[in-house]
Amino acid sequence: MAISDDINLLQQLDFFKVFPEDALRMILFAAERRKLAEDEKLFSKGSPSTGGYVVESGLIALSDDADHPDLERLGRGALIGEIALLASGERSVNAVARMDSQVIVLPRALMHRLLTEYPHSAKALAEQITVRSQALYQALQNLESGVLA
Repeated sequence: MAISDDINLLQQLDFFKVFPEDALRMILFAAERRKLAEDEKLFSKGSPSTGGYVVESGLIALSDDADHPDLERLGRGALIGEIALLASGERSVNAVARMDSQVIVLPRALMHRLLTEYPHSAKALAEQITVRSQALYQALQNLESGVLA
């Protein structure tokens, strides 16, 4: 895949819309690609999170438990592990390829470097995350009110 196609792929994701094209180019040059065979695990629930992934091709299923059905199936252009791009923690789900797939591996250290080198983008990303967090909080408040009513 050409670098311009990968840049377009990242530009479709809200998380990366705040970065200029030269920053996206830097990400892609430093990132690795990982190919997964059908039924191969990308990561396991409870494993340390070291960054995120963008699905370049194929289909990745997220599941809570190997014995339960998929919670979600993510195809081309999906961002997996958005929070892990910024903060450490443990994976909350399993991620398994449901067909031959390829992902762009985005280490947290790379994102931290990028945010340091592009402070305007870092500020815009912080604002974006704040707005989304407030919307989530409000949705939870509404749910709680509905449940208690």
